[in-house]
Amino acid sequence: MFFEGPEKKVELAMVPGLPSLRARGHDYWKGIVAKANAQVLSTISNESMDAYLLSESSLFVTDTWLTMITCGRTDLVAAVIQLVDDFGTDAFQYLVYERKNAHHQEYQPSNFFDDCRRLTDRMPAKSYRFGDGDDHHVFLFHLDKPYAPVAEDLTLEILMHGIDPQASRVFMSGPARKKDFIKEKSGVWSILPGFQVDDYLFEPMGYSLNAIRGSKYYTIHVTPQKIGSYVSFETNAVEGDANETITRVLDLFKPQSCDVVLFQPQNSRQKIRCYYPIKRAVRQNLSCGYRVTFDHHFKPVEGAAPAVEIVL
Repeated sequence: MFFEGPEKKVELAMVPGLPSLRARGHDYWKGIVAKANAQVLSTISNESMDAYLLSESSLFVTDTWLTMITCGRTDLVAAVIQLVDDFGTDAFQYLVYERKNAHHQEYQPSNFFDDCRRLTDRMPAKSYRFGDGDDHHVFLFHLDKPYAPVAEDLTLEILMHGIDPQASRVFMSGPARKKDFIKEKSGVWSILPGFQVDDYLFEPMGYSLNAIRGSKYYTIHVTPQKIGSYVSFETNAVEGDANETITRVLDLFKPQSCDVVLFQPQNSRQKIRCYYPIKRAVRQNLSCGYRVTFDHHFKPVEGAAPAVEIVL
């Protein structure tokens, strides 16, 4: 059973003085999610944010900005275009669309270049590839508009392939794999302290978690299938030593490889380190005010592995 874990993501912020995004209400955001061919499973809220757990990943909405992440065979750009139609491009301070390379691009409804053509019909933009085209990489499209992010506006992503079989087993559903078991055994509820958590264990396998604290969030999505196992972790709570968070996440999942991506203001110099050897490093300043760092890491292997049988 194959599921495309690597995700597409959009983040945008509204210009000051516009009505609150949260005031649009849950039904509006359910409609936006449906445009991407996904559905809302549950919602948690606090004074600053609504966090929607989706059938394919997550949506976080505050009064002034949102982050939406989708996996599987979703069409996130359709949701982005609906937002553009509803608000108009001039309403956005910034907009960033990101897409991880897929395991099986041929099963996707579009590729990054298709996405860019649809989006550039609506807005001036620039696009980049971080990483090698024939290896792990991330595509990035952004509205070409000056913006000055505040000093604490940092986002960390850890995109992990080939997770440890022992870690995968925790996220297989069944009588012994209830959410309380995951809370006790997986460690994902306590990666960052003091967060309100909402999670979902899929049948027959797979797991998603949203966690919020004020305007901060972290989210985890696990595809534990033997072929194409994948985990993503993302947070905007990049406080103190981010390297401790990276180590904590890698220790939980022990992936064969990972991409560590950091968005930060260009005048910030948060440095991130990973104890895995590094294969590729990319640094880029964007015209929308962010500096993006992309590091691809791998775990050294010992000896030869068997071939993977393909069941026809």
